[in-house]
Amino acid sequence: MIDTHIMASGAIAEELHWVDPLAYFSAIAEKPYAIWLDSADTQHPAGRYSFIMHDPFETFALKNPSDNPFAQLKTKLYQWQEDWIGLKTHWPDAPPFKGGVAGLFGYDLAQSLETLPPHQPPYAIDDTQLPDLAVGFYDLVLGFDHQTHRCFVFSTGFPAQGAAERSNLARLKIENLKKTLHGLPNIPAAYFPESGKKDGNITADIEASVFKSRVQKVIDYIHAGDIFQANLSHRFSGHIASDDTPLSYYTRLRHISPGPFAAYANFGSWVLASASPERFLECNQQNVETRPIKGTRPRSEDPIIDKALLAELEASLKDKAENVMIVDLLRNDLSRICEDGSMKVSALCQAESFETVHHLVSIISGKLRNGLTPPDVLEACFPGGSISGAPKIRAMEIIAELENNCRGPYTGALGYIGFDGAMDMNILIRTAIIRDKKITFQVGGGIVADSQPEAEYLETLDKARGLMNAIGAPEKVQAGKKIAT
Repeated sequence: MIDTHIMASGAIAEELHWVDPLAYFSAIAEKPYAIWLDSADTQHPAGRYSFIMHDPFETFALKNPSDNPFAQLKTKLYQWQEDWIGLKTHWPDAPPFKGGVAGLFGYDLAQSLETLPPHQPPYAIDDTQLPDLAVGFYDLVLGFDHQTHRCFVFSTGFPAQGAAERSNLARLKIENLKKTLHGLPNIPAAYFPESGKKDGNITADIEASVFKSRVQKVIDYIHAGDIFQANLSHRFSGHIASDDTPLSYYTRLRHISPGPFAAYANFGSWVLASASPERFLECNQQNVETRPIKGTRPRSEDPIIDKALLAELEASLKDKAENVMIVDLLRNDLSRICEDGSMKVSALCQAESFETVHHLVSIISGKLRNGLTPPDVLEACFPGGSISGAPKIRAMEIIAELENNCRGPYTGALGYIGFDGAMDMNILIRTAIIRDKKITFQVGGGIVADSQPEAEYLETLDKARGLMNAIGAPEKVQAGKKIAT
């Protein structure tokens, strides 16, 4: 029996029969601003919930904003939060996102938060011209609890005014959603579509030797006392097959490299397909959490070799130092918005194994000060320390000096901010941008004083493996050369 709860505001929450998230998303994936926040790795401790939404009642996009983008978003959210604050659903353990804002916060929003040098050719060219911020305001959200195998739909009834009007609109939207759900399978989809004849090549934007020389330049900056660490990346591009689709690419990617913070977002003329393993920021009530990743080793199909690689990572002083530096940076970021004495590091350099790599992960948390909201948290911490460096501003200046292109979505964040103040954002790593049939993705790593350029380069290829395999590229590549696919 389906359980329905109608709130005083007119919002409706309803528990539905379970349906496979991929089956449902496939039915609406072509709609602009259709977003799937996908816990593809449901066995991960942070992979409990997934969310699907489309048809926002408002969209908000910015490019090169001159004013603080998070302050602008906070103002727009406030008008709806006033009608949502204090409301509870019928189920205390229901998925935490029940309507609100979801979408992209690109790395280059940092330009509007800090005094950074302007992008100047030949480096940091913005050749994609994608928005720095692109979000929708969602009235209707389908939430999945993978732990209890329960499925919920939430509709606030926004933008209607008044409880009766909202209830009518919410009921209509939920009934339309049920029509879409009717007949869809309730077991995991068993297909992972193969791409057809491979078109084009995967090409690295720079030669391997150039990337290594830039790693050495970062090391030189460290020895000169400019920074302790910087995250340096490079980019690959290619084409998916003529008979392939972005969603088919993503279904392969989430199978090859499932991540607890994976996502697929359709912004109309372009798509993000992310297999991210990293949480940037979560707000739950007044609790704030971040889970930086620093330290990587590849996985091996040979269990003995795989175990040895994990042990090597766990024993690596270099990788632990890299991680601890970022933990200190994020503790500093969180101290701007958390109560004094509330911050704690509940995990430090803890090994986690994913499908293609082993990582060291730390967990830092604190209690948000009264009166502050998720946009304030984003403003204090953006962009993530694990993908910029320490000190953050100087590291970002060096990134702009040494990388060929503006990062755009890469190493920004994608996730949700609920009308009720809940938030969960990933770090957009292991993420492809697909526009028409062209696909691009960046990979990088944290450079510290004892980094070895060759090892850092090979680590980026380890991180790119899932993205390349999903398009059909060979696992072993030579950057700077065209690779037939």
